[in-house]
Amino acid sequence: MAEKKVIRTSCKSCHGTCGVLATVEDGRITRLEGNPDWPTRGTMCSKGQGAAQEVNNPNRLTHPLKRKGERGEGKWERITWDEALGAIAGRMNEAKQKHGPTSILVGQGTGRGYNAFTMRLTGSIGTGNLMGPAHVCYIPRLIVYSGTLGGRLFCDFHGWGGEFPKTIVSWARQMEITNADGEMGVWFLDALPKAKNLIVIDPRSTRITGQANQWLRIRPGTDAALALAMMNVVINEHLYDREFVNNWTYGFDKLKERVQQYPPAWAAGVTWIPEGEIIKAARTIATDKPAAIMIGSPLEAGNNCVQTIRAIVCLLGITGNIEKPGSMMTWMPTDAGQLEDFGREIPLSEEARKGIIGADKYRLCELVRLAHPETVFKQLKDGTSKLQVMHINGSNPLLAYANTKDIFAGLLKIPFLSVADLYMSPTAEYADIVLPVAHWLEEDSIWDEHAMFYFTAVRKVVDPPGEAKPISWIFNELGKRVAPEHWFKTTDDMWDHMIRKSGIKWKDFKEMGYLARMGKDQTYYKHKTDYWRKGGGFRTKTGKFELYSTLLESLGYDPLPYYQEPNESPYSTPELAEKYPLILSAGGRIPQFFLSQYRQLPRQRQQQPFPLVQIHPETAGKLGIQDGDWVWIETPRGKIKQKAELLPSLDPRLVVCQSHWWYPERPGPDHGIWETSANVLTASDLPFDPCIGSSTFRALLCKIYKAD
Repeated sequence: MAEKKVIRTSCKSCHGTCGVLATVEDGRITRLEGNPDWPTRGTMCSKGQGAAQEVNNPNRLTHPLKRKGERGEGKWERITWDEALGAIAGRMNEAKQKHGPTSILVGQGTGRGYNAFTMRLTGSIGTGNLMGPAHVCYIPRLIVYSGTLGGRLFCDFHGWGGEFPKTIVSWARQMEITNADGEMGVWFLDALPKAKNLIVIDPRSTRITGQANQWLRIRPGTDAALALAMMNVVINEHLYDREFVNNWTYGFDKLKERVQQYPPAWAAGVTWIPEGEIIKAARTIATDKPAAIMIGSPLEAGNNCVQTIRAIVCLLGITGNIEKPGSMMTWMPTDAGQLEDFGREIPLSEEARKGIIGADKYRLCELVRLAHPETVFKQLKDGTSKLQVMHINGSNPLLAYANTKDIFAGLLKIPFLSVADLYMSPTAEYADIVLPVAHWLEEDSIWDEHAMFYFTAVRKVVDPPGEAKPISWIFNELGKRVAPEHWFKTTDDMWDHMIRKSGIKWKDFKEMGYLARMGKDQTYYKHKTDYWRKGGGFRTKTGKFELYSTLLESLGYDPLPYYQEPNESPYSTPELAEKYPLILSAGGRIPQFFLSQYRQLPRQRQQQPFPLVQIHPETAGKLGIQDGDWVWIETPRGKIKQKAELLPSLDPRLVVCQSHWWYPERPGPDHGIWETSANVLTASDLPFDPCIGSSTFRALLCKIYKAD
């Protein structure tokens, strides 16, 4: 009779930390389902449910590999873990001795719990060069939240304070199909029926626009104009929250003066949203309270992302939708603190901070220990880089960063490149050493959900294939070889260290499953208590919610939000628009995939085998394109091919293509990226966001035509 057991674990297929019940029979996973006794209440998306197909997937990396031929030639030699880690550590130690610690860079993808490891590894080496795509995803929000009020803002969809949002704004967000950045789809969908108003701000229709009281079909890249115009209405119609503004904000008079430049009539022409709709939305947010705004990562992928986020957060501030039940909250962490503390325990020296690539120009990069990726690869391409070693964890720069051509040119010039991943990605194809990583169903680990009020235990369900190892083990073993004083004898010792403030040991915590601060354990109106500072206030220089940012001012940036036209548009580059007449937004959530992940899984690819570009039927008709046709999408940087999906709700002047596409089943080294990846189209020579260096993915110019 088959042995059957059910193991409680936590999903890492995206940022959701959904509770999982994994059924195992004779060492094989036979069922994955959501755990109802979990903060995520038994929900699980298609990515998590399809995770079992990654276990023993025939395309998995199973042994450490060393390159034998030229980069990209596909010739590999199997080596031992000791040899692989010794080679990487040897190159790191040599680079540190000869060129200094800032000649070493550690890269990562979207996280999944190892953010703290990359931060600790770079800190223990003595370099601030940690590279990831965070400059276009989530870090701008965190910096704005921190600089404005000293915490992180999340929508209160929980009702712990006795009230749910009356008005919900989904601004460039698709929480109905994904979990990301601390706000789970299940929590949003539970709160939605309780709301009086739903406002969707998105250039295209989504699964929830049909439920919306208002759908503001905005021109990509003009979100700051909309937020500034809304504040113009709120302030000039005296709809702002006087108690909050008078007692708890800094710089209201200066913000009031600034927004006079942005009346709703002007914004209507810029955003393509009727003036009356802008006014109506502003009044709703200000009067039908509490209100919560879900802010999506598309707003961070542009040339003015910091000030765009600032404008939306200031809108929340002047309407008083801060720290009230049902509004925007800064959740209190558990007694264990935050997982990030593990990464930040090792302070960076002044030399390390000065050596962060790109931080001399994009000064917010220094605050978050983030190298600017496009600058990293430009310096490598131009031969001006001091980098000697690049170690990449769960990331695919050839798909992740703007202008694939430039990224590729830089990648070839790295003296030493090592990659840790589940699969042989296009980036791994050009590495010197490749390390096989265990899947989350094959590891023990701890990670925290971005909302910060709980963190979870990930428990090993089955053994990894071959010699694949958990990413935590890889970091610890590599760390012991380059900076042993900062690392641990075993990973169990490391887990104990991470949660030591809670007084709980790892062996007990993994049986508990999660630790959370929920319900009455959360405190609202914290600015009216001594939580952040004695006598009340926020954790900022002024002690106030800073509408006028003293942080940005100290760094030489404009302390007030403003609008900047996209780099490429019918208005900023009319001559270019004659050749490339359509506005291109590259991105958007795909339920089956997470960025470049899961193209190897039969379940996911069966649901969507090819990339899609959405086109209005009128536009398609003029170009002789029918639904399902393959079409070329072309910008000044290059062209790619995707299948047409006709979408009547789209503005005829706009097309939306899918990003991060590649074909793992095609031959290496490139696996089809030049034909299908949207970053072949994006630019690394246009002006970036001046504060954090974000590149533009969502507001470019293109032309499309039918492919042969």
